[in-house]
Amino acid sequence: MRVGVRFAVTSAVLATFAVGCASVQRCVDKPWGKGALAGAGVGAVGGGIAGGAAANNTGAFDIGNDNEDKALAISTGAIGGAAIGALIGHCLWDYDPPIPPAPPPPPTPAPEVKQKIVLRGVNFDFDRAEIRDDAASILDEAARILGENDGVNVSVEGHTDSVGAESYNQSLSERRAAAVQDYLAGAGVAADRLSTKGMGESDPVASNDTGDGRAQNRRVELKTID
Repeated sequence: MRVGVRFAVTSAVLATFAVGCASVQRCVDKPWGKGALAGAGVGAVGGGIAGGAAANNTGAFDIGNDNEDKALAISTGAIGGAAIGALIGHCLWDYDPPIPPAPPPPPTPAPEVKQKIVLRGVNFDFDRAEIRDDAASILDEAARILGENDGVNVSVEGHTDSVGAESYNQSLSERRAAAVQDYLAGAGVAADRLSTKGMGESDPVASNDTGDGRAQNRRVELKTID
């Protein structure tokens, strides 16, 4: 029995040494696999041989032919060798679990696309500031668009042709802008979203030398304000 005890102690010392030399936490954390199995097999064979040799070297057979001692030494050596071999094989040959790739960063949100709103202007009869019948449908459509885009404000800009005094045309352009503002407010557009500006005859879009050009200049334009 002395051989078995002696070899068990020796195995424990070797196992402790092996554990001390390895990174215990790393070995414990990673999955056990074929490396541990191969190491256990090699360690069991080597431990059994070492145990048998140790029993023979003690002279047990010369004294009492103690087969029980020899069997115990071999089995103890095999178990100790398997334990040591499994640990060493696991630490050396079993792979660490792969580090999962970092999740991709969230996609950058697309910049908000500001909708371009196009509002048609309206024209007026000579020296008049009343909304014409053909302009009503245009302003109704403008009110609908503004109702769907309640964050948009509008500058209502009145214009005239060059006939008449400049000061009179300035006043006339302001009255035309106010008429359009009142119409849009009556169609449901909040008044605080509408500002007016009289441009007089200062910004023609066509020549004032022709009747058609002057008709184009008698207008109110609707411009969105960012």
